[in-house]
Amino acid sequence: MIPESIKAKELYPRAVVPHILQWLEDKQAIVLVGSRQVGKTSLLYLLIQYLLAQKINPNNVFYFDLENFDHLNLLERGPDALIQSLRLEGADFKERIYLLIDEIQYLTHPTNFLKLMVDHHPLVKIICTGSSSLSIRRKFKDSLVGRKVVFEIFSLSFEEFLQFNNQTNLLRVFEQYRLSVLLQEEKLPPVLPDGYIHSLQNQFEEYCRYGGYPAVVLEPNLEKKLSLLSEIHSAYVRKDLSSLFTIENINAFNQLTQLLALGMGNLVNLNTLTTDLGISRPTLENYLTILENTFIIKRLRPFFRRKKRELIKMPKVYFLDLGLRNLMIKQFGELNIRPDRGALVENFTFIHLYRELPVLNELNFWRTKNGTEVDFVLQTPTTLGEQLLPIEVKYQTLKKPTLPSTLQSFLTAYPVTKAAVITKDCYGQSKSGDTRVLFLPAWLLGTVTS
Repeated sequence: MIPESIKAKELYPRAVVPHILQWLEDKQAIVLVGSRQVGKTSLLYLLIQYLLAQKINPNNVFYFDLENFDHLNLLERGPDALIQSLRLEGADFKERIYLLIDEIQYLTHPTNFLKLMVDHHPLVKIICTGSSSLSIRRKFKDSLVGRKVVFEIFSLSFEEFLQFNNQTNLLRVFEQYRLSVLLQEEKLPPVLPDGYIHSLQNQFEEYCRYGGYPAVVLEPNLEKKLSLLSEIHSAYVRKDLSSLFTIENINAFNQLTQLLALGMGNLVNLNTLTTDLGISRPTLENYLTILENTFIIKRLRPFFRRKKRELIKMPKVYFLDLGLRNLMIKQFGELNIRPDRGALVENFTFIHLYRELPVLNELNFWRTKNGTEVDFVLQTPTTLGEQLLPIEVKYQTLKKPTLPSTLQSFLTAYPVTKAAVITKDCYGQSKSGDTRVLFLPAWLLGTVTS
């Protein structure tokens, strides 16, 4: 049964919900993974409300929170005991049963549980969440191929941030300014009125300072925002790190996160880090894997076709939430006075490119061995091979669209039809040979493709 508090809870929509709903009637278990406090539980509540709005029998919709020992103990007894319990609760097994499970990694054997439920109880649709992909992988003893579909849940995008802040007037203008739309249109839509631009810039700066965790976004008091971010980080250390992983040197681990935060968007030299932290290469690799699989960072690999001239190994690191990154270096100042504002906007761009990345597409950066670099290269497979979209971030005021020399170097090496430059306030386009180059204010990247 579903508690009345869940049915009545007022929730903001999330952009991922329509994608999840496409799998609602398939046999596979739906697994939602992401860091703590990104809204996975609220997504389960949204799906419950959707099911009830579709006139699904309320007796056939069940929610289990595995941080509740009673719920955990029931599911630990196995599928047969669970099915018997559902029958006693009034479930009608002539119709589909919807089972929503929060924090499935707390099960001792989640693989066996999901496999048995999917294979032997086809009328039971499972939708579950997990906070750590690494702990889930450790407990999922095989790949569950054909039995699960996984969605990575992020903190709020800039568009969702505006929605949570009830900026409906600003949201209305976004549809025609999406990057995917602008790339297809030869003629750009008109420049937005100054009032819209000023409002969007203010909202964008707040997002870059405090990030997109829903609870943080909804809290209007700045001091409380910082307290919430601190609590999210503390819960991550207490629950994910302490209970799920063995961290041999917690001081080195904390120093690593600070160094990565300070060097956000820079090349990561593993040899330098091992020396600075006084740890071995395998330990460093393990710590980076933990940070990546608990949704704190992502490593971005270089794009290359010419091994003798281009970087092929050394990655960059970006953070998946800017508020958490700023907490790690204790910097929340206004964007225009910060020396790291360019890195913040570059990371903002990464977040919104990465989160909208289609399955077969790939995101990289490009750098030659003499230091020439383009921030992002989006690779899209086509019937004729691949399509490249280079994107350079130049967070500065431009009086007119001016092609950066680094982007010109890429276009010389790899002739493409389209490219983009992300700026502070320049909006327009230019031509470089056969390449059409878009110039867009950074806040327009809040709606990339979806």
